This record gives sequence, structure tokens and C-alpha cells, in this order.
Amino acid sequence: MPWVLGGCGCLTLIIIIAVIIGLMAYRAKKKVSEFQSDTKSMIQSIQEQQRKALTAPSSDETPGATTERSSPKSGSNTYVNVKDKLPAALQSNFVAFSFDYPKSFSLQPQSDVNFVKVEKYAAAGKGNTAENFAVGYAWFNPPSSQSDSLYDTLLDQLGQQLAGNFHNYKELRRTPETIDGVHSRAALFQADFHDAAKTLIYGKTIVVHPPGKKNGVTILLLGTSLGRDVKSADDLGVKGESAEILRSFRFQ
Repeated sequence: MPWVLGGCGCLTLIIIIAVIIGLMAYRAKKKVSEFQSDTKSMIQSIQEQQRKALTAPSSDETPGATTERSSPKSGSNTYVNVKDKLPAALQSNFVAFSFDYPKSFSLQPQSDVNFVKVEKYAAAGKGNTAENFAVGYAWFNPPSSQSDSLYDTLLDQLGQQLAGNFHNYKELRRTPETIDGVHSRAALFQADFHDAAKTLIYGKTIVVHPPGKKNGVTILLLGTSLGRDVKSADDLGVKGESAEILRSFRFQ
């Protein structure tokens, strides 16, 4: 009996030890499994964050937004051509465009000829032009036509009109131009004031036809010897504040 009891006691002890070992092994296996699961989840989370970081837009972009022109720089105003604000005579010839102009330029009263005109006065004050920037309209028929010969025909017509308005008008030469990415053509000219022949007028007429549009625009840049920046017709669109206006010109 003692041997039997001793054997049973040893067997019971062995079973208890085996159960304890088995339980510990199970818990260890479970912890390893949980650790592996947590690690896998962590790796997946890191990979997902990396994927989002690679595909998300940068902080200065908005999903679905298009890149637009920046706001005018400090000290400038923006002119936007709005059909409803034009005289009835101009509304049928409407072309959508905008440009920025320095505050040193004054917006001139609306006319039935130009969509808009802004002018900078010389040091002598109002009535003494230093630089001038005006936008009118031009017809293109058919709308698909866009060639230097067509541009030259329109520049010929504009030259005749200008010759009737400017004393000693003389066209100097014609040059290719690019306005808002659109191929165009310009005529450079020189004239003077009838009552002050020593004051020279420098001019540049640009004809622009946006592809597929029935109407285009004529842009007239003027400078005078009263100003400081423009010293010849070649300076127009290159020097002076009117050149900044021309660079900001955009079709809408």
C-alpha cells in the first residue's frame, strides 16, 4: 500500500507538473501568437501610412483643384473684362480677359472703341502721358484662320486709323509676339504731338487671335519721351510698367 500510495502520489505530482508545463507552454504560445499578430498589424499600419504619404497631395495643394494665376502683387490692381459692364456697342464684340496694372496707372473713362484703357502720367501731371495700355477688339473670319498674312492685313487697317490720329505717324517694323501663349504679331511705330513736335510718341500695336474664337483683341502700348523708362518703340513690352501689364495679360 505505501508503494501504491507513493506511486499514486508521484503520478499525481507528475500529472500536475505536466499540466503546469502544458499550461505555461500554451500561454507562451498564445503570447507569441498575439505578439506576431500585433507585429503584423503594426507593420501593415506602417505600410498603409507610407502608402498614404506617397499618394497624398502636398500641403499646399488641394485635391481636384486646378492651378490658377497668383494674386496680383502688392501695389497692383486687376482688371477683368465683364460683358455686362461694357457699353452695348462693345458687348457683341466681347472677349474675356484680365490683366494686372500698377496703382501708378489710372483707369480711364469707358469708351465705345476700347474695352479698357489705363494710363500713367508723367511727372508734369495729368494730361502728360508717360505710358498707356489699351485693349480693343478685332474680328477674325473664319474663326479658324490664324496666319501672319491675316495679322498683317489687320495691322494695315489699324495703321491707317492710327495715321489719322497721330501727327507724323511712321511705322517702323513688324515683329512676332506671344501673348498668353498665343502666337500674334505687332507693328512698331513712332509719331509726335502736333502742338509739341519735340515730344515723341512711341507705339506698339499687337493683334491677338485666341484659337477657335471669332473675336480677338488689339493691344496698344504707348510711351512718350516725357516718361523715364520707354526711350524707343523697341522698349514697349520690354521696359517700363506697361511691359508688366502685358506680361500679366490672360485670356479667360
